[in-house]
Amino acid sequence: MVHQTFYRLPDDKKERILAAAHREFAGLTYEKTSINRILAEANIPKGSFYQYFDDKSDLFYLCIYSVYEKIIAFRACCKESLLGAGLLRMMKLGYDKGYEIFSSDMQKILDEEDFALFNNMLQAPAAIRNYVQMNIASELIAPVFKEELKSDPAVRKDIDYDYYAYLLSLTEVLPADYGARTGRTLDETIYLGFEYMKSIYNNITR
Repeated sequence: MVHQTFYRLPDDKKERILAAAHREFAGLTYEKTSINRILAEANIPKGSFYQYFDDKSDLFYLCIYSVYEKIIAFRACCKESLLGAGLLRMMKLGYDKGYEIFSSDMQKILDEEDFALFNNMLQAPAAIRNYVQMNIASELIAPVFKEELKSDPAVRKDIDYDYYAYLLSLTEVLPADYGARTGRTLDETIYLGFEYMKSIYNNITR
């Protein structure tokens, strides 16, 4: 886990650590990355690492978390909900056009290093992918979906918002993991995610 001592660090020190980690994890597969190189680049004493993190996976998690934060912030800036983004592509635009627009959106939001980082997450050991993606789903994405569901007049008021928000959050992370394990193309896995999202949404609307 990420310790509170890390969150209490001065902002410039946190930013140095995360920037160095982002470059390291984007440039190499997870197994080949080095905590020592990250700390050296960030000018952080080696002994400090375990005051902030349990292990390397915690730092990797924070880097992937930052990529998802970019996506959510972009959607908010464009006044487009995560739920609306997926459902619009699935229900109105269709498979091919939906993927085309999704790809265009991602090019606006993420840079090459972000894409490399995300790709390296998909190639990481299954236990690492699971840790990163499940925590991001519950801690970052589910709260966004919960607020969207509560403000959507089409959603029934008798549902368990926490439960369905968590299910919807999995549509953002599990398809990519499924694609990594099965060799599916990115467009196929995105389509499966939208399809899963639509089935959940249809189940809780009037």
